Amino acid sequence: MTSEERKEIRYQRRKAKRDRKVLERSRKYGNLEQAFCFHKVMYYGDKCTKGVGFKKSTQYFKLHMFTIVATTCKNIKSNCYKVGNTYQFTIHERGKVRIIDAPHIKDRLVHKVIANEILSPIYYPHFIYDNGASIRNKGFHFAMKRVHTKLYSWYLKNGLEGYAVTIDFSKFFPNCSHEAIKKIHTKYIFNSHTIKVIEDYLFIKEGLPLGCEIAQKEALMLPNQLYHFIANQYPIVRFMDDSIFLINTKEEGKIILNHYQKLAEKLGIIMNLKKTKIIRIEKFILFCKWNYVVLNSGKVLMIPVRDTIYRQRTKINKMKQKSIDKIEILQTKTCFQSYLDLGNTYYHQKYLNQLLSK
Repeated sequence: MTSEERKEIRYQRRKAKRDRKVLERSRKYGNLEQAFCFHKVMYYGDKCTKGVGFKKSTQYFKLHMFTIVATTCKNIKSNCYKVGNTYQFTIHERGKVRIIDAPHIKDRLVHKVIANEILSPIYYPHFIYDNGASIRNKGFHFAMKRVHTKLYSWYLKNGLEGYAVTIDFSKFFPNCSHEAIKKIHTKYIFNSHTIKVIEDYLFIKEGLPLGCEIAQKEALMLPNQLYHFIANQYPIVRFMDDSIFLINTKEEGKIILNHYQKLAEKLGIIMNLKKTKIIRIEKFILFCKWNYVVLNSGKVLMIPVRDTIYRQRTKINKMKQKSIDKIEILQTKTCFQSYLDLGNTYYHQKYLNQLLSK
């Protein structure tokens, strides 16, 4: 037996072990009978009402929760459910216009159960460790700390020699391919009824709807193999569709990006070439609206972008001009100050305190 044949046998053994784990997770979590049991759905019913108790629909839902939960469980299991319409509205986020498809609270209940009881335990073992989005005990703060750690570790090994590559997708949610998501479902969920329910609640429009909890899980899983392609070779951090990884040379970065783009096209993902950049390690590296700077001493500074600072200052000034209650202004300031606490923002916070003392 040659060395190549032994390698192939070891690979097939590892692959069979991974396939067994995927099958076990699907059997354990991919069953609607287990996911939509009464006490679990009641738990997520309470979750749905938190923070929105002032709404008429929420008050009605709380009043008839017992009946609604029982009916939902019965309809999902017997395949008699009916997906409701969404409430569409537009928001302006940092100059971007986003169309949100908000489901009715009855559908949001189903979304929560599917997202947390089925998709999360099936998908999460396949994510890279440095993925901070939509994972319990992680999040935005985790992603920022990991970027800081990666840059400092790189400096200890290579100094200021090297480059950072930032990658962003163009209109990620609207461009998500339904066919690519269906392939993911058939690969990881071996229950046709479960897949049908997920897709009926998920595919309500072209792409994936913003405002749907199931869509967030699917959007995390769709480009997952792209991040494994990078993580096998270079240090990488991911937060939703934004990612950053470190390389030795610019030419190396161009080669990797070329392969990355080809893989993305197969999944129907469009890269935003304006925001995808290769930057020297000692320059300002932009990731998730924060600039990272590695100094000659090895210290990594984290500075928020100017637009964020100016926007919040303008907001507070307008609130003061309109004579809004001081408690509400103080709450806005406290929230923004907590955001600034994540990085090196001593002078920004000092100016913010001076602004409020006037």
